[in-house]
Amino acid sequence: MTTIAGLATARGFASGPVFVYRGDGQVPVPEYLVERDRVDDELMRLKRAVVETKRDLETLISILRQRTGRSDVRVFECHLMILDDEALKKETKGYVVRDRLNAEAAVRRTANGARRQFERMNDPYFRERVRDLDDIERRILKSLTGFSSGAHIELRTPSIIIADDLTPSETVQLPRELVLGFATNGGSTTSHVALLARALAIPAVTGLVDITSRVKPGEVVLLDGTNGAVTLNPDESTIRQFNDLVERQLELAEEATRGAPAGTLKSGGDIPIYANIHPGVPLAGIREQGARGIGLYRSEYLWLNREMEPTEEEQFVAYRDAAKFASGLSDGVITIRMLDIGGDKLVRGISSKESNPFLGNRSIRYLLSHRDVFRTQLRAILRASAFGHVSIMYPMVSCVDELREASVILSDVKSDLASEGVPYDRDIHVGAMIEVPSAALIADELARHVQFFSIGTNDLVQYTMAADRGNESVAHLYQPTNPAVLKLVRMTVDAAKRAGISVSVCGESAADPIVGVLWAAMGVDHLSMSSTYIPLISKILAHLTREDLAEYAQVPLSVPVGSTAQEIFDACHTWLAAKIPNLDDILI
Repeated sequence: MTTIAGLATARGFASGPVFVYRGDGQVPVPEYLVERDRVDDELMRLKRAVVETKRDLETLISILRQRTGRSDVRVFECHLMILDDEALKKETKGYVVRDRLNAEAAVRRTANGARRQFERMNDPYFRERVRDLDDIERRILKSLTGFSSGAHIELRTPSIIIADDLTPSETVQLPRELVLGFATNGGSTTSHVALLARALAIPAVTGLVDITSRVKPGEVVLLDGTNGAVTLNPDESTIRQFNDLVERQLELAEEATRGAPAGTLKSGGDIPIYANIHPGVPLAGIREQGARGIGLYRSEYLWLNREMEPTEEEQFVAYRDAAKFASGLSDGVITIRMLDIGGDKLVRGISSKESNPFLGNRSIRYLLSHRDVFRTQLRAILRASAFGHVSIMYPMVSCVDELREASVILSDVKSDLASEGVPYDRDIHVGAMIEVPSAALIADELARHVQFFSIGTNDLVQYTMAADRGNESVAHLYQPTNPAVLKLVRMTVDAAKRAGISVSVCGESAADPIVGVLWAAMGVDHLSMSSTYIPLISKILAHLTREDLAEYAQVPLSVPVGSTAQEIFDACHTWLAAKIPNLDDILI
């Protein structure tokens, strides 16, 4: 029996037989010099291959749209936009005309160049877009070469998919009812497999390096998406123990949809739990997990992988549909974060590279320097507010000036809509994300200009510790329980209470069983997280009273002066374990 450690990508447990997917493999690409009088013929070959690829993608999109609950259509719509990218087409044509390369080699060179650009980016999201390029390149090359490995995902029994990695085209072939879990050699928490797994509540472990060479089709493995591990050749006793965990996990999820709403405390009162989502995620799943509202709608996903910004109408439809859905949840709220691009989140056509992008013109700064983008999005959100309880949230606020300037623009947009007779919520709430230390330090001043705060702990920890959360060499510094981070969170919460406005945490730390409950104890009004984590946090809160939370909030303050982030985390874990004797069973 062997256990392989990887990345905990999607929470949950699964046991079952292995289905090893080898993929289509590398399409063989010949490279040769084209005769001068055959260059036009080669360009025609290239054009026909692109047209055929586009037709295949359009057919796939049409099929997917007929399926309910599929979020993958947008991936392939982005592929169509990449096919139509003028810069990429010009580069490929140049290899044929200038260098007299054959079409296959020209496509490969263009794809390799684009891949290198993505791989140099630090943002995991953009590094994972390499898979989009792989998918498109393979389609065009297959059309040019006629090559096909004949490999398909043909599941016949419920299985755990084990692969090197999966492209978007491969993932959409999967019959959801037969997929127990994913385990891949590569990938990350932002890969297509990860996004699909979390959206559909399928356990997943990625970054296993060589698992495809260590398993055989049909043999039983145990997949632990909560801790990031896969067990090979388990004995009968281990299988029985693991299956008990699976049953407990199912019971926890079922409890979330019956009885008290998510976040209800033992003694009455509650800490409402909302869901973080982005366009393309099946919304029905967040209701099943017990979400009471949508605490973070990541609007930037409407921009990513596009040539130009989405139109006002495209944005309005997306926001309206999400608002209508949120209205059916128990709290009926949705908070839409304004466009959060910058850093390495570059959008072709509307953003540019900077020498120090993480400290550059990003998020609210970008919006204020691009008034047309800002006004268009505000119009779309305000129009959507007529269909539900919508709030606007500004990302990465760092000073009062930004809120004042944004407020003037918002007022102008409201006046325009009113003069046009367009309905919207005239009392729509506006909030600021607290993601940089300067915002926490002047939270009292910021609170005068907004109706709520939302603490984005992902960036707050990163900027406080000057530690890139995607850099493994400094990962030990990226800890939410660092005393400096805790002090900034406490300052923000206290400022919100003094101003009489609400405060939430929407960073990933909200889903951590120890840290998320600590934020609630420190006075946060509600938590927002990936929906699959809602049942777990709700279960823990159900064991605690308001008095318990008040006591728990003192734990970080009671440790010896000079304690490390890990020592504070351990002290919090020890306190919770003593207060909730079956904590380990809940955490499974």
